[in-house]
Parts: sequence; structure tokens; C-alpha cells
Amino acid sequence: MGDKKTVWWMEGEGELRKRRIIASFLYLVMPSDGQNHPKELDRFARILADDFNLSERELYDLVQIAQEADPRGHALEQMSTVLKREASREEVLNLLSHMWEMVFADGRMHELEIVFVERVAKLLDIPQDDLVAAMQS
Repeated sequence: MGDKKTVWWMEGEGELRKRRIIASFLYLVMPSDGQNHPKELDRFARILADDFNLSERELYDLVQIAQEADPRGHALEQMSTVLKREASREEVLNLLSHMWEMVFADGRMHELEIVFVERVAKLLDIPQDDLVAAMQS
């Protein structure tokens, strides 16, 4: 299947794979505007720690995996396909809500970040109304 960046998330199964994909989507919001702000990284780590109840070591490992995420379309499509199959609708909406948190974490809402979140929502078959509701939750 190719390089590490396109297959890393396939390792493991069930909750582990789902966590890796969710972490990667969250992480990919940060560089979508061309920069990673320290407040975004802090928010990212807090979301993962809170949602997954991770130890410091588990959090570090998950952050390292997420940093390998590939924003290219094919990888996003593959991850979306797995997430649609393995995550509940509530989990997907929660992911989108957290993605909006990432967009606002640095105090600015950049157009490229919005486009990225909208793209992920489309890949996950989430209607625009639900995406807007996720921003407000």
C-alpha cells in the first residue's frame, strides 16, 4: 500500500484505529492555514486527553501518530471511509465539533481551516446543517 503516511492508521483495529483517525483529522486542522499555533497544539492535546482519557504517555504516542497524517485527498478519503464504518454518528459529530474548536483555538478563523472542516464533513456525509450545529455545540 505504499508509504507510512498513507497506511499508518490502518494498524490496529476498533477503538485504536478510530482514535488514530480522529486524532489525525483534528491535527490536520492546524496546518491547513499554513501554520501551527501553540494554542492549537494545546487545544489538540486537551481534546485528546479529555475524550479518550489518556495517560501522558498514551497522549504523546497518539500525538506522534497524528503528526504523520497526510492531508492528501486519497488518505482523507480512506480515513473517512473507515470512520463512517466504525464510528457512531454521535462520534462523528463530536469530531466535527472539536474540529471547530481547533479552528478557533488561535483566536482566528482562517478560510482554509473552514474549507478543510467542510471537506471532512462532506467526506463523512454530514449535511451542512449538522456541520453548522457542530460549530455551535
